[in-house]
Amino acid sequence: MIVNVAQVRYSGGKTVHYDLVEDFSTFDLGIEALSFQAPVHVQLQVNNTSRAMLVKGTIRTELKAMCGRCLEWFVYPLDLPYEDEWAFRTLATEDLLETALLFDKDEIDIKDRIFEQIVLALPMTFICSAECQGLCPNCGANRKLTPCNCGEGPIDPRLAALAKWQSND
Repeated sequence: MIVNVAQVRYSGGKTVHYDLVEDFSTFDLGIEALSFQAPVHVQLQVNNTSRAMLVKGTIRTELKAMCGRCLEWFVYPLDLPYEDEWAFRTLATEDLLETALLFDKDEIDIKDRIFEQIVLALPMTFICSAECQGLCPNCGANRKLTPCNCGEGPIDPRLAALAKWQSND
Protein backbone atom coordinates (compact mmCIF):
# COMPACT_ATOMS: atom_id res chain seq x y z
CA MET A 1 0.00 0.00 0.00
CA ILE A 2 1.90 2.97 -1.31
CA VAL A 3 0.74 6.49 -0.47
CA ASN A 4 2.28 9.42 -2.34
CA VAL A 5 2.19 12.49 -0.08
CA ALA A 6 3.93 14.89 -2.49
CA GLN A 7 0.78 16.94 -3.10
CA VAL A 8 0.13 17.52 0.60
CA ARG A 9 3.65 17.59 2.06
CA TYR A 10 4.61 21.13 1.04
CA SER A 11 1.26 22.81 1.75
CA GLY A 12 0.50 23.46 5.41
CA GLY A 13 -3.20 23.06 6.21
CA LYS A 14 -3.93 21.08 3.04
CA THR A 15 -5.99 17.88 3.23
CA VAL A 16 -5.90 14.99 0.74
CA HIS A 17 -8.06 11.83 0.63
CA TYR A 18 -6.81 8.41 -0.38
CA ASP A 19 -8.77 5.28 -1.21
CA LEU A 20 -6.55 2.17 -1.24
CA VAL A 21 -7.31 -1.51 -1.81
CA GLU A 22 -4.81 -4.32 -1.54
CA ASP A 23 -4.84 -8.08 -1.17
CA PHE A 24 -3.28 -9.14 2.14
CA SER A 25 -3.69 -12.89 1.59
CA THR A 26 0.09 -13.34 1.52
CA PHE A 27 0.39 -12.26 5.17
CA ASP A 28 0.67 -15.09 7.65
CA LEU A 29 -1.43 -14.22 10.67
CA GLY A 30 0.25 -16.96 12.69
CA ILE A 31 -3.10 -18.61 13.44
CA GLU A 32 -4.17 -21.68 11.49
CA ALA A 33 -7.87 -20.91 11.83
CA LEU A 34 -7.69 -17.42 10.32
CA SER A 35 -7.16 -16.03 6.81
CA PHE A 36 -8.10 -12.96 4.77
CA GLN A 37 -11.36 -13.53 2.89
CA ALA A 38 -11.46 -10.16 1.07
CA PRO A 39 -8.99 -7.45 0.08
CA VAL A 40 -8.18 -4.78 2.66
CA HIS A 41 -9.89 -1.47 1.86
CA VAL A 42 -8.31 1.60 3.48
CA GLN A 43 -9.77 5.11 3.27
CA LEU A 44 -7.52 7.88 4.57
CA GLN A 45 -7.70 11.61 5.12
CA VAL A 46 -4.22 13.14 5.40
CA ASN A 47 -4.02 16.64 6.87
CA ASN A 48 -0.72 18.55 6.79
CA THR A 49 -0.26 20.54 10.03
CA SER A 50 3.16 21.89 8.95
CA ARG A 51 4.76 19.96 11.84
CA ALA A 52 3.50 16.53 10.79
CA MET A 53 0.68 14.86 8.87
CA LEU A 54 -2.35 13.76 10.85
CA VAL A 55 -4.00 10.73 9.31
CA LYS A 56 -7.54 9.53 10.02
CA GLY A 57 -9.50 6.88 8.23
CA THR A 58 -10.98 3.41 8.24
CA ILE A 59 -9.76 -0.11 7.54
CA ARG A 60 -12.27 -2.63 6.21
CA THR A 61 -11.83 -6.28 5.36
CA GLU A 62 -13.24 -9.73 6.03
CA LEU A 63 -11.49 -12.63 7.68
CA LYS A 64 -12.32 -16.29 7.47
CA ALA A 65 -12.22 -17.54 11.05
CA MET A 66 -13.11 -20.62 13.02
CA CYS A 67 -15.60 -20.23 15.86
CA GLY A 68 -14.10 -21.07 19.24
CA ARG A 69 -17.35 -22.67 20.42
CA CYS A 70 -18.76 -24.71 17.53
CA LEU A 71 -15.56 -25.05 15.42
CA GLU A 72 -17.43 -23.93 12.27
CA TRP A 73 -15.91 -21.54 9.70
CA PHE A 74 -17.51 -18.10 9.34
CA VAL A 75 -16.75 -14.67 7.86
CA TYR A 76 -15.62 -12.14 10.46
CA PRO A 77 -16.04 -8.54 9.23
CA LEU A 78 -13.51 -5.95 10.38
CA ASP A 79 -14.31 -2.23 10.30
CA LEU A 80 -11.65 -0.33 12.22
CA PRO A 81 -10.93 3.34 12.79
CA TYR A 82 -7.37 4.33 11.89
CA GLU A 83 -5.43 7.25 13.32
CA ASP A 84 -1.76 7.89 12.79
CA GLU A 85 0.85 10.60 12.55
CA TRP A 86 3.37 10.75 9.73
CA ALA A 87 6.46 12.97 9.70
CA PHE A 88 9.31 13.67 7.31
CA ARG A 89 12.37 12.29 9.10
CA THR A 90 14.49 15.47 8.87
CA LEU A 91 11.65 17.64 10.25
CA ALA A 92 10.55 15.33 13.05
CA THR A 93 10.69 16.56 16.62
CA GLU A 94 11.90 14.32 19.44
CA ASP A 95 8.39 13.20 20.42
CA LEU A 96 7.54 12.39 16.78
CA LEU A 97 10.63 10.21 16.49
CA GLU A 98 9.08 7.81 18.99
CA THR A 99 5.47 7.68 17.82
CA ALA A 100 5.12 8.79 14.19
CA LEU A 101 5.66 6.91 10.97
CA LEU A 102 8.84 8.51 9.63
CA PHE A 103 9.50 8.81 5.91
CA ASP A 104 12.38 10.04 3.75
CA LYS A 105 10.65 10.32 0.37
CA ASP A 106 7.19 11.16 -0.90
CA GLU A 107 6.09 7.55 -1.33
CA ILE A 108 5.24 5.79 1.93
CA ASP A 109 4.54 2.07 2.23
CA ILE A 110 1.90 1.71 4.96
CA LYS A 111 1.14 -1.98 4.46
CA ASP A 112 2.95 -3.08 7.64
CA ARG A 113 1.30 -0.28 9.66
CA ILE A 114 -2.17 -1.34 8.44
CA PHE A 115 -1.43 -5.01 9.11
CA GLU A 116 -0.34 -4.11 12.63
CA GLN A 117 -3.66 -2.35 13.30
CA ILE A 118 -5.61 -5.36 12.03
CA VAL A 119 -3.70 -7.78 14.27
CA LEU A 120 -4.15 -5.53 17.33
CA ALA A 121 -7.92 -5.44 16.74
CA LEU A 122 -8.39 -9.21 16.60
CA PRO A 123 -10.29 -10.81 19.50
CA MET A 124 -8.70 -13.49 21.65
CA THR A 125 -11.39 -15.98 20.56
CA PHE A 126 -13.63 -15.71 17.53
CA ILE A 127 -17.32 -16.44 18.15
CA CYS A 128 -19.65 -16.82 15.15
CA SER A 129 -22.65 -15.37 17.03
CA ALA A 130 -23.71 -14.54 20.57
CA GLU A 131 -26.32 -17.32 20.35
CA CYS A 132 -23.77 -20.02 19.49
CA GLN A 133 -24.08 -22.84 22.04
CA GLY A 134 -20.95 -24.66 20.87
CA LEU A 135 -20.32 -28.38 21.06
CA CYS A 136 -21.85 -30.79 23.56
CA PRO A 137 -19.16 -31.84 26.07
CA ASN A 138 -20.62 -35.37 26.21
CA CYS A 139 -21.33 -36.40 22.61
CA GLY A 140 -19.57 -33.64 20.64
CA ALA A 141 -22.66 -32.64 18.63
CA ASN A 142 -22.84 -29.08 17.32
CA ARG A 143 -25.75 -27.65 19.34
CA LYS A 144 -26.28 -24.95 16.72
CA LEU A 145 -27.18 -27.60 14.10
CA THR A 146 -28.78 -30.38 16.11
CA PRO A 147 -30.27 -30.37 19.60
CA CYS A 148 -28.40 -32.61 21.99
CA ASN A 149 -30.30 -35.12 24.16
CA CYS A 150 -27.40 -35.93 26.47
CA GLY A 151 -28.79 -33.89 29.34
CA GLU A 152 -26.80 -33.31 32.48
CA GLY A 153 -25.73 -36.91 32.89
CA PRO A 154 -24.82 -38.55 36.20
CA ILE A 155 -23.24 -36.36 38.85
CA ASP A 156 -19.88 -37.39 40.19
CA PRO A 157 -20.60 -38.76 43.71
CA ARG A 158 -17.72 -36.71 45.12
CA LEU A 159 -19.47 -33.52 43.97
CA ALA A 160 -23.06 -34.53 44.83
CA ALA A 161 -23.10 -32.33 47.95
CA LEU A 162 -22.47 -29.25 45.77
CA ALA A 163 -25.64 -29.94 43.77
CA LYS A 164 -27.68 -29.28 46.94
CA TRP A 165 -25.87 -26.03 47.69
CA GLN A 166 -27.77 -22.81 46.98
CA SER A 167 -26.12 -19.48 46.57
CA ASN A 168 -27.69 -16.45 48.29
CA ASP A 169 -25.85 -13.96 46.08
